Amino acid sequence: MNMDKVFNKLRRYNRSNYVQLVFCLGFAVLLITSYAATLFSPTVQKVLPPGGDSRKQIYMIFAIALIGCLMFAIYATGLFFKYKSRETGVFLALGASKRVLAKTFYKELAKIWAACSFCGIILGNITSFVVWQLFRLLVIDTEQMAYQFALTGSIIGVLFALALGLCILVMACVFMKRSNLMDILNDQRKNEPIQEVTKFYGLTGLVMTVVGLLLGYVVPSITANNFNMQMPAIWSATYLISIVGIYRLVTYLISHHERGRRPQKYYKNIIPFSMMKSQGKQTVRNMCVMALLVLASLFALFYVPMNSTMFWDIDDSPVDFSIPYPASINQVDQADIQRLADEHDVEVTNYTEVNFPQLLISGIERDWTDDGELIEDYHEKFKYGEFISATEYEKITGEKLTVPQGGYYTVVNGPEGFWSKFDDMDQVTNPVTDETFKLSFAGSQLNRQLYFAGAPRYVLNDTDFAQIAADLPVEHQLKQVMFNVTESDAKQAFAQAVFSEFIAKAPAEMARVTGYDDYQAEQAQLTNESHDGDMPIELYPDNPDLMSYWKYYPTIKTIVKQNFLRDQAVFFLLFIYVATICLAAVGIIAYTRSITIAINNRQLFDDLTKLGANNQYIRRTINSQLTKIFVYPTVIGAVAMLLFTVLIFWGNDRTIVGSERIAFGIDVLITGVVCIYIFLIYRYSYKRMRKLLQV
Repeated sequence: MNMDKVFNKLRRYNRSNYVQLVFCLGFAVLLITSYAATLFSPTVQKVLPPGGDSRKQIYMIFAIALIGCLMFAIYATGLFFKYKSRETGVFLALGASKRVLAKTFYKELAKIWAACSFCGIILGNITSFVVWQLFRLLVIDTEQMAYQFALTGSIIGVLFALALGLCILVMACVFMKRSNLMDILNDQRKNEPIQEVTKFYGLTGLVMTVVGLLLGYVVPSITANNFNMQMPAIWSATYLISIVGIYRLVTYLISHHERGRRPQKYYKNIIPFSMMKSQGKQTVRNMCVMALLVLASLFALFYVPMNSTMFWDIDDSPVDFSIPYPASINQVDQADIQRLADEHDVEVTNYTEVNFPQLLISGIERDWTDDGELIEDYHEKFKYGEFISATEYEKITGEKLTVPQGGYYTVVNGPEGFWSKFDDMDQVTNPVTDETFKLSFAGSQLNRQLYFAGAPRYVLNDTDFAQIAADLPVEHQLKQVMFNVTESDAKQAFAQAVFSEFIAKAPAEMARVTGYDDYQAEQAQLTNESHDGDMPIELYPDNPDLMSYWKYYPTIKTIVKQNFLRDQAVFFLLFIYVATICLAAVGIIAYTRSITIAINNRQLFDDLTKLGANNQYIRRTINSQLTKIFVYPTVIGAVAMLLFTVLIFWGNDRTIVGSERIAFGIDVLITGVVCIYIFLIYRYSYKRMRKLLQV
């Protein structure tokens, strides 16, 4: 019988250990391949805004998922080596050649790795296809959402498998090159004790965890808004303070135990305390990784509720349809709307048309220097703004707005941004007569009905409006058509018909992105420079870019909600993938650590039994170990992510509005679901430990 046959018999005898390794390696490759195949599919790439924050966040968290998958596969491999260590030591003790033993062992690992990688890549692409088809079936099914195979996904799967194979090879070489026979035989009993630390050590860990989040997120916002300075990119390293803080906090929780006022409790638990401290370095490393993975998974799961605040704000507008377009263009009018309403048997109510004169406004152009200082360049003629009188504003909205003569109100849709302030404008110029008028900021008015993303809008005193903006030709006016429809089963079809006709009637001059401005485009042309917004956009109803980038995108509630759900559903699918990877890593790492504790302390538990400890005491000791391993990382990761979410909501506008409170409530529920998942892993690990220890 040769060594290969001996290994085959051992493989059948220790089937559960091999199944665990094969599952972890294959599952890691499958997750990465399926996610990459979905993420880099041309269909998904069209939905992701090019260069946008969403794309950056997805790539960043994908990198975390890669690390998480690699990590739990390495942990599973390390546990497998612990199982193999005693077998290897016995072979060496019986006189087996280390060279022959290593060759056979490497061959066995290579077969396992190759099979897992091949199956993982194939099944990963199949999983990506199946998940996407279910997504189309359950969420949105259009021609634009058809699945498209991406070779990039398979390439990333292959690269990940190669990286995983390299890690396994290095671990195997280190494992086999140990020359001391007793080291191999006692590998399962090796401990890494940790020194006890003080309460101050734990307190500083808690403070550093919070301070790292504050420094990384809040300080850049404060310096930019209050001191006109941009923190250098290296400042993001302050988040590492939180990681160091988590390490110190976990170390304290593991190592610090005092007799206190109830010494009987301390002595009752002195054995589990000592066991935890004797393997403290290993445990702390595992728990820190788990805490970071829990945080990453919650970050992924919180993305959709965090970005759904806009969806809940859509209903705040009192009009169902708001359609803006240049007044000089022959677009949809009341006759067209009524014709489509008759075709779909819906009733149009509260039909209104309003013209907004366009005047050249002054403004401030902001940018950062290479040194991180804010540059503010004032322009007397900056771009076009749109105006309405206070009386007309009240007539349309029902809101009485007292505007002082010589003043103006800015119509807004949310909090003030960093690059444009509500009070930037201090004068206007008539584009026909070139006459200039000084104005002063009187306040801002939140109104989603009249807010227009394509240009800033202002409310003037009636006298000022008559003097400044009246009688402008239609070439310098923008028309906005607004109306409601009664509830009907055909409301969605009617909305789609209006949307399609509006796009069909839109000429090439309306095919402009949101940042386009006629005056800035003219000035750029005079100086032979490029205008950032001077780029056409394709106008067809199913173009996913229209909602985010078209200057004249109509606010039709049903269409906006439908498109928002489509886009957010894709993001949700991507982020749920990442969360699955991170949570899988958490489960496998925690389970691996639990089994390692059982293996490393089997002799100790046998000794305790011989000394008179009953099964109930052994089970309580096991439970004490597992509680720390599962509870501490989960609580630390969850609390840190919830705190960071509050900081994000507060940082948007220095307050937490109703929609953000709803989103935070959903985040809390999601956290509860994650805790239930980790609890189930805990119960399974507990049962496995009891089975291994026969208690």
